[in-house]
Amino acid sequence: MLPEIIYKGSVKDVRGKVGVSPYIFEYSDRYSIYDWGRMPDLLEHKGESLAFLAWFFFDYLGKKGVRHHLLGRPEGRCLSVQPVDVFKPKDETKNGKLVWDYARYQSRPVNALVPLEVIFRFGVPEGSSLLKRTADPSYCKEIGRAAAPQTGDMFAHPVIECSTKLENKDRYISRAQAAEIAGLNAAELANLLKLAADAATHLKDCFDGIGVTLWDGKFEFAFTEEKDGARGFMLVDSIGPDELRLTLDGMHLSKEMLRAQYKNTPWLAALEKAKALADERGEKDWKKICTEELGQSPA
Repeated sequence: MLPEIIYKGSVKDVRGKVGVSPYIFEYSDRYSIYDWGRMPDLLEHKGESLAFLAWFFFDYLGKKGVRHHLLGRPEGRCLSVQPVDVFKPKDETKNGKLVWDYARYQSRPVNALVPLEVIFRFGVPEGSSLLKRTADPSYCKEIGRAAAPQTGDMFAHPVIECSTKLENKDRYISRAQAAEIAGLNAAELANLLKLAADAATHLKDCFDGIGVTLWDGKFEFAFTEEKDGARGFMLVDSIGPDELRLTLDGMHLSKEMLRAQYKNTPWLAALEKAKALADERGEKDWKKICTEELGQSPA
């Protein structure tokens, strides 16, 4: 019998007793796109598939020396994992803008989620959000590119970016901003970026071996306690087609095929407008604007 649910996510539920190891990740047949959360349809057997793939990739990366939180796979759609604390930033509206307070991370917590998504990119597929940021030469320099990339470009080494994880929507930020909100010193930031690049390269090698193209993906990490007060990192959350962009002979094997079903729809247009309106007003709940003010929900 599975323990009680302590957190219900858009795709997976977390079961267990708060603060007691292990937690159980129970993967569902739900899916989420465009930051919306749970979408109206279910995908049969998705939960079992995600659980198996997450177990496989954590095990694969562990054998490559990447530390992770996976403890085991007790049953078909479940994984047991080491718990970590999650310190959500406080939000408030100042001068008409929504701001986030990450003060808790200045105390240098351990066994806690790093409040970032670390994004890696081996290429620039059509519509990649990377192109929105690389018009800025200083940003290109920060991510190690001499010039702005173009659609279709492939990279020999992964481009690494950071975005927020615990806000109302993902927000791409500079490395200096990432270090500031997560309370990282220079050595920790460098270590985090290197770990992400190394893990991404291992995944690419795995997919190359079966003829699948890995374009990009995202990792989440937790702080670990090391010797002499230093902090390291371990890979947490999940790894699979919900976190990776994959193609085989031009056919998408990840959530991109689901996103494509909603392109050029009134709901997606309203979603983007709702996010923009929320930013302008300093409001947190852009989904409420989308459903109540603009009258759009995913069909």
